This record gives sequence, structure tokens and C-alpha cells, in this order.
Amino acid sequence: MHFINGKDLYNMFNFGTYYIIQERSYLNDINVFPVADGDTGNNLLHTFRTISLESKMTDSFKDTLESVSEAALIGARGNSGVIFAQFVNGLQKSNRFGDKLTLKDFSELVEQSVVHTYSSLSNPVEGTMITIMKEWSLKLKQLVSEKGTIKQKFTDSYDHIKSFLSKTKKMLDVLRENDVIDSGALGFTLFVKGIVSYYNNDDIDVMNYENIEIVDQHKFEGEIKHRYCTEGLVKSHDIDESTLRQELERDGDSLIIAQGKSRFRVHIHTNKPQNVFQTLSKYGSIETQKIDDMKLEISLRNSRKKRVLVTDSIADINHEILEENNVVVIPINISVDNIPYLDKLSITNEILFGSIHKYDEYPKTSTPSIKFINDLFSKLLLKFDEILVLTVSKNLSASHDIILQEAKKLLKKGKKIYVIDSYNNSATEGLLVQETIKLMNQDIPTMELIEEIKTIREKTQILVCLETFKYATMSGRLPKAVGNIGMFLGIRPIMSLKQGKGVAFGVALSQSGITRKIKKFIRKDIQNTGIKEYSIVHCLNSKLAERYKLLFTDLIGKPPSYITEISSATAIHSGVGSVAIGYIKN
Repeated sequence: MHFINGKDLYNMFNFGTYYIIQERSYLNDINVFPVADGDTGNNLLHTFRTISLESKMTDSFKDTLESVSEAALIGARGNSGVIFAQFVNGLQKSNRFGDKLTLKDFSELVEQSVVHTYSSLSNPVEGTMITIMKEWSLKLKQLVSEKGTIKQKFTDSYDHIKSFLSKTKKMLDVLRENDVIDSGALGFTLFVKGIVSYYNNDDIDVMNYENIEIVDQHKFEGEIKHRYCTEGLVKSHDIDESTLRQELERDGDSLIIAQGKSRFRVHIHTNKPQNVFQTLSKYGSIETQKIDDMKLEISLRNSRKKRVLVTDSIADINHEILEENNVVVIPINISVDNIPYLDKLSITNEILFGSIHKYDEYPKTSTPSIKFINDLFSKLLLKFDEILVLTVSKNLSASHDIILQEAKKLLKKGKKIYVIDSYNNSATEGLLVQETIKLMNQDIPTMELIEEIKTIREKTQILVCLETFKYATMSGRLPKAVGNIGMFLGIRPIMSLKQGKGVAFGVALSQSGITRKIKKFIRKDIQNTGIKEYSIVHCLNSKLAERYKLLFTDLIGKPPSYITEISSATAIHSGVGSVAIGYIKN
């Protein structure tokens, strides 16, 4: 009888990674559900690659599965990545076996994991990845009682779901209309193809397992000169460690470089993690990034407050305001040619747009990982009684739903976590963070505070001046036809938000025309309600932002609460030169 051990399990995923890499671009091309944002291939690749790189392969099935499950939660990106991570997590939660399993045992785990995955989704949609999971489970269960080798049975199960894929076109209107199969469903099928490939001993270029670990327990003694504990894993051969060390030491201390056969891991304490990763990018392909704010950790540890505020990096607000009030920021993930970056930490707008003409694909954003959010909440709950989370509008980013999903799990355990949809992004999300800080500092009871923020969010307005339709079109925020017409005519758009959704506010042929329209609209709001607070944000256009400061200080009667750069996660859509004014009406 053939058993499945830890090495077998690891290689199932590792071989699956190979086929996801091969089909990444195609998976992006056919991505039409739930949103046609062309990033399913990127998201699944990040999820699988993290499993291959971060899991610990042992002889024990149980130990390896626990490691694979944790890596999947760390690496999960996007809708498909999160669903696949839930599937892996379901395998781990259902596992009652030890070092090795029979195919029957494995089939039972898959069956129970499918149930777990369905139950973890608020709205399971057939015709997608979960349908293929279910079909694979049913086929495995059937094959267990039949004669044949484990290799043959995995092959038969793959042939079944590969054939079943075409049927998914008829299960969803959007798939039928576009005449494509679901991208996530194909991704799961490629995972099973990898299992078959492993048992066939196919000679393919899979990632070699390397355990390159660096341990830093963040033992704080004395003054912290460099606030960010920064780690990166880089794929590279034959690096000049001496030269690399010299370059990195310019940006920090506590430097450690650990080398494997084809990768190296770097640990450093720095004030400029973006510089560290720019240096590392010269030595190879960055595969993972990790950045911890050690100064914030100390401030939170020493805080006497019982509540803590969390927001995401799309909220544009001065860093000093966040730092003074111990606000925790969840960074949005940004993928640049499949290299993962952390918004406002390892990437800036100068870096993002400085080499944009060299990118093979236009950069994309993705949600924080489930593991990151769960770990963050768990850590904060050791210190604080309550967590308030103010997020970007759920209509603009899936981050809200991911955060809410993890909060609900802890709520069921009696923890007090309150997630508020800001209905906003950028400048106005930042202003709402500022208002929440003020209310928290007044010790207003939490439920009363939440209702007040919900009232204030209805009084927000943001007006975004774009220099061109170009970036919004390339990012997929605008339909190509609309964007191309706008660029052909040389129109400059003004964008806004309504109930958390992006809307076109107006157009003009020049910057002065845009400014006149915005000035006219704001003057009406001043006459009707007055303006309580406002801020100005920009993407590499401080000159226009300063002009707006003078203009609107005169018009509104007071200076803006702050002027700051927009997050790179927003800049991907608004582009270089964009400027926005956000405000809260009385």
C-alpha cells in the first residue's frame, strides 16, 4: 500500500506552483469573476509561491500540513488565493492523522475541507473554484474503492475535473457571456495537475526546498535608532555578499545575510525599508517581504488606553498624526511585475512610477493576507479590550471584507472588534481616521462613537483631479473605450465617490478648467453647510497641492488639516500629477 507522507504533500503543492507559473498570464486574461481585474494568475501565483518558499518540508504529513496551511494563510492574495488558502486550512483543521496517510485518509480530508471552504464563504458561487474542489472530492471518494495505483487514481481524478471545467461556463452568466471558464477553477485544476506531475516524476523546473531562517525576537533595549525590522527573501545565484553588505549597511543596522543554494534572506533594522528593497532588487528577484514597526510596538505595549484604532494604508493622513495616537496601519499589497511590495512601507510613488515604462505588466493591488490580519488582531487583543477598524470602502477594495471576515471569527469568541466601512478612500478616509482619533481621545463610548462616525461619513466629499485618463484605464478602474476616448480628446476628468463607489464628477480641457469647477462646487457647500475639516493629497505634484492650499485657505477661511502624498495603492489608479481635495461638511 502506498502512503502519502510530508515530503509527498509538500511536493504536491510545489509541483502545482510550477503549473500556476506557466499559466499565470492566461489566468489573468480570463479573469472575469467576481471582478474583471485581470489578477487571478498573479494572486494564485503569490499564494502558491509562498507555500513553496515558506513551508517546512518534513517526513511527517501532519507537521508539513501545519506548515503549508500557515504559509497559505500568509501568502493568500485576492479572492481565489483566499479561497484556496481556506481549502488548505480546512485540510489542516480536519486532519486527525500522523506521519503518513492512505489515499482513503487523504480523500476524507479533502471531503471535509470542501465543507469547511463552503462554510467559510458568505456567498458560495457555483461555477468557480469551489465547484472544482467539490468535483475533485467526489471523484477521489469514488476512486478510493476501485483498483489501481495512487498515481493512476490521481490521474483519473485530474482527467475528471479537467473535463468538468467546460461545464462551468454554463453555471455563471458572466462566464457564458465572455465564453471563458472561471480563472480560479482553472487554477485549482492546475494544482491537481501538479499532483499528477509529481507522481509521474516529471522532469520540470520546480522550486528547490531551502530552509533559510533568521530569528529576531525584537528585544528592545535603549533607544531605537531604526524603527523598521525588515526582512526579504531573494532568489539569486552567486551574490557578492561583501558588496551587498556594504550597500545595505548604509541604510541601517542589525544586518544579517543568510544564504542558501539559490536564495538568500536578509534581516536589517532601518528607517527606509523602501531603500533596502531597491538595493535587494539589484541582486535578484524579491520573493517575500516582511516589515515590523518596532517603535509602534513599544508605544502600543506602553499604552494605558483600552481601545486601539486600526486603519489601512489607503487612508491618506500625515504619519505624525498616526504616530502620536498609536494608530495601526494595515498595508495594502502592491504587485510590481510579480514582486510583492507593502504600500507606504517598501514602495513609494517615486519608486512606483520611476520605472513604470520598464514593467512587463501594469502594477496591481491585492488584499492583506488572512494570516497577517489574524495575527495582528490576536496580538492587539493581548493588550487592548477593544479594536476599532476603519477601512477603505468595500466597493473599492476587497480588503474590507477580508478584515471583516477575520473580525467576525474573533467576535464569535467574545472579542470586541468593530469594523467600520468608511465609504471613502484617500483624503476623506484619512479625515475620518482623524475624526475617530478625536472621538476616542474624548473617551466617547464605543457604540456611540461608531454611530457618530457613520453620521460623519455621510458628510464627506472628495474631488479628484486627474491629469489624464491613462492610469485609470491601465489599472482597469475605467473601461478602455471610455479611457481611450478621453485621452484622444485630451479631456481631464474629475472623479468623486457616492456611497463608497467611484463616480465621474465632471471634465475639463485644462487644469484651470478643473480648478474652476471644483472651486464653484466647494463654494456651494460652504454656503449650504460650511466645511468642518479638509485635506489635500497628491501624487508627485506638490506644486499644485501648494497652489490648492493657498486657494482653498482663502476660500474656506482656514488651512487644510494636512497635505500629504497619496498611497501607491491609490496612485496606481489616479496616476502621476493627480491632486485631490477631501472635506467634511458641517
